[in-house]
Amino acid sequence: MKFRGVPASAGVGVGPVVRLEHEELLVRDAAVPGAQAAAEMERFQQACVAARADLLTIRDKIARELSPNEAAIYDAHLMILDDPELLGAVERDVRERHRNAAAAYRDAMSGYAARLGSVQVEHLRERHADILDVERRVLRHLLGVQPGHTLAPGVPCVLIAHDLAPSEVALLDRELVRGFVTEVGSRSSHGAIVARGRGIPAVVGCRGILQHVREGTQAAVDGFVGTVELDPDEDTRTFFAARRVRIEEESRELLTIQSEPAVTKDGRRVDLGANIELPGEVERALSVGADGVGLFRTEFFYLDRHQLPSEEEQTEAYRRVLEQMQGKPVIFRTMDLGGDKVASYLQLTHETNPFLGHRGIRFALAHPEIFRAQLRAIYRASAHGRARIMFPMVSSQAELRRANALCEQVRDELARARVPHDPEVEIGMMIETPSAVWMADVLARETKFFSIGTNDLTQYTLAMDRDNERLAHLYEPLDPAILRSIRHTVTVGHDGGIWVGVCGEMAGDPRTAVLLLGMGVDELSVACFDLPRVKAAIRNVRCADARRAASEALDQSSADDVKAVLAERIEPMLPKYLLTQGEKP
Repeated sequence: MKFRGVPASAGVGVGPVVRLEHEELLVRDAAVPGAQAAAEMERFQQACVAARADLLTIRDKIARELSPNEAAIYDAHLMILDDPELLGAVERDVRERHRNAAAAYRDAMSGYAARLGSVQVEHLRERHADILDVERRVLRHLLGVQPGHTLAPGVPCVLIAHDLAPSEVALLDRELVRGFVTEVGSRSSHGAIVARGRGIPAVVGCRGILQHVREGTQAAVDGFVGTVELDPDEDTRTFFAARRVRIEEESRELLTIQSEPAVTKDGRRVDLGANIELPGEVERALSVGADGVGLFRTEFFYLDRHQLPSEEEQTEAYRRVLEQMQGKPVIFRTMDLGGDKVASYLQLTHETNPFLGHRGIRFALAHPEIFRAQLRAIYRASAHGRARIMFPMVSSQAELRRANALCEQVRDELARARVPHDPEVEIGMMIETPSAVWMADVLARETKFFSIGTNDLTQYTLAMDRDNERLAHLYEPLDPAILRSIRHTVTVGHDGGIWVGVCGEMAGDPRTAVLLLGMGVDELSVACFDLPRVKAAIRNVRCADARRAASEALDQSSADDVKAVLAERIEPMLPKYLLTQGEKP
């Protein structure tokens, strides 16, 4: 029996299933006489102290194993634990309503978590899991209950659970846990991020799998494509064993070109940047041979916190990134809030369709003081490296002009105050909407570069919600409409004298990376894991051959026909180890 979920952490693993089911914490409502309220609050505070000690131990473990920056994920848990609103609600319940602390805390936390879990916003649903993790940890200490499961099964296995908190993923034995599967979650959840950092294959969002799996059943997990096979036959086990060998072969091959440039056999060079979300990922970008950071998502400054980040805080973080990159360019995408990314303290009003609402550059321009602080921080940091600025979700010339005008004001302010900065920071924009595609010739006159975000461009061009499971089979980046939009953007960008990159997931597949090369794209920015594979693909083809393949692909009338061209024209040019990450035939 095969299940499909979301590929959250690359790798494959086969082993007997261990079901991991969280215990039900029985919290009873009980009256607490006023004279005992202080003692009840003392018990609650001690439970919070013990939970904090647990989280700090886990954070320190990850800091030693990976890096301090990777361990910063657990700061979100500590912030939830210390949230003054939640703590205040518990104290009022205990002192004024004479309720026991466990019931008061359960209601305060579960009510907040339920609100987040019900919204159709991916980022907030992910924080829902973090809240439940903290709640369970505090309640265990308060009730004197030990965890109802073990994270160290003692034998090689595949863990299957409804959900795994990042604090639980941090405690998994990497030698024994061949992989894990959860019924909920997304690739950008904290648990998935920890799994990738620790090298544990993972598939998340595999709905309903617990209903079909028994303890001890053999399971094969494929974290590359997001599949789980229960009771695999002998052929499948052999296939997975061969996959592991090929993955090891690929790793050895890719190490040999780590420091080499992405240059085709006939001399065409492509800049390869890394997509990163946190300052701590810079080390990883450098280790895989990135030419720079092609997309630094700055939203982390605004999420999982109770107040706006200061200009000083942002300046320091951007400065560290630029210094670590040692002269290599870093493209800072300005705040892309709204849509699927919301900061609760900004008190945004509910929107029926947030992806077509107040998001990206629209949000930034509607909050000029917040936007100005971020721009000042980037410009101040630019004195320490090669910074670039990129605006997200631009859909018109008017938006671009307003954003450029704010940059000019910031430069003038810093110059008058004699604050060190680079006044020549390149300013670019993302091409993510059909309107930007078909106004690209006009927009190219007022910007230094384009970066095509193929994820949103596909979503908006095809009118297809990429997070809607019912439409997943229709979300197709290789649709001819998308390819023609990319080609048009590249052509008019070059005619306008600017360079054009791609930073969507389409750039991270070796086959489509070669297709983009053939369409004239100058730069590709991809996830750190994908970067060496894309580099290997580029180094194994001739640009002239890629152009011919792209020309043929652009003549097709369906995504299936385009895929046939890739199989016939591009795949034969690539090393076999770059083509073996697909599913079992």
